[in-house]
Amino acid sequence: MFTVAEQPKYLQVADTLRREIAEGLFRDGQTLMTEEELRLRFDVSRQTVRQAIALLEDDGLVDRRRGSGTYVRHGPRKRQGIIHVGVVTTFITDYIFPSIAQGIESVLNEKGAVMSLSATYNDIRTERNILERMLDGQVDGLIMEGSRTARETPNRDLLNRFAERNVPVLFMNGYYPGLEQFPHVVMDDYGGGRLAARTALERGYTRPAGLFKTDDLQGRERLAGFLDEARAAGVNMPDRRVLPFSTEERNDLYDTPAGKRFMEMLVRREADCLICYNDIFAAQFMTRLQESGVSMPSELGIIGFDNATFSGMLTPALTTLGHPKDAFGALTARKILRMIDGEKEESVNMAWTLIDRDSLPRRAP
Repeated sequence: MFTVAEQPKYLQVADTLRREIAEGLFRDGQTLMTEEELRLRFDVSRQTVRQAIALLEDDGLVDRRRGSGTYVRHGPRKRQGIIHVGVVTTFITDYIFPSIAQGIESVLNEKGAVMSLSATYNDIRTERNILERMLDGQVDGLIMEGSRTARETPNRDLLNRFAERNVPVLFMNGYYPGLEQFPHVVMDDYGGGRLAARTALERGYTRPAGLFKTDDLQGRERLAGFLDEARAAGVNMPDRRVLPFSTEERNDLYDTPAGKRFMEMLVRREADCLICYNDIFAAQFMTRLQESGVSMPSELGIIGFDNATFSGMLTPALTTLGHPKDAFGALTARKILRMIDGEKEESVNMAWTLIDRDSLPRRAP
């Protein structure tokens, strides 16, 4: 890959103009500078200017009109043959992600498009490497599940380069603070947190506890909804009944000081219900608590998120909030294809549905 200093002149000119168009210095319908003005500005040959403008044409950023000039416009990129869609997820091979990917792929296949799938494993540096490769590989559109979306990303510059090249970016599951200009397809995680808490409270549970991963937008929003619903119902929520955790802590959560204190609190029956970030953690805590002598669900009700395939096979069968998975992936694919065709798309928050099973029975008054 060229450094900026090594880039051919026409690429440097094209990158500068892309950035200025993206920043609004040249607006749709406005005449770009003439070839002579560009030649003088960048101190390059007329041929170099024409090569740079040809790249902007391929990007769908300008129209050249014979005898009139070059006009800025945001239309679909020029492409040859098959549409290539880059899909970046945090994980690929387990949990609900294969079903989401299947939903994406089914729609892309119908349209003759090809999916290039990569996983970041929720690592920002891996995400950066993937984005750099996709920029070099000239994908026509990007579906992006960000890593640790509760905070701003150091990869903002690369995502802006996709925008500068008129390559549409669509976030799924979460999106980064400060990049709200990119549309997204997400679950209504705040509403899901409220729904989980409301379900527990309506069934007679008065001392709910919560377990949420908070370095991504999903977990942060679920926690906020959970707490707001509990407080709106007048339920006291002491800190000991909430365990926030990070990606690094997920594999040995029980062995962290905070995790041990949380488990001890549950074993002492200081909570009567546990609401978990997702079904994986719900299943793990069910096993640990049952091994510690807690009877479930008679002593402790539990609810998860996502309706993973294994959730109905647990003992007790897990009450959970259902993620639409295939439909979620299909909607995401349809949106990116329309964006590739030059259409504007709005963000969507999809609703959770309650999957009612044995782990959260109604309590006798």
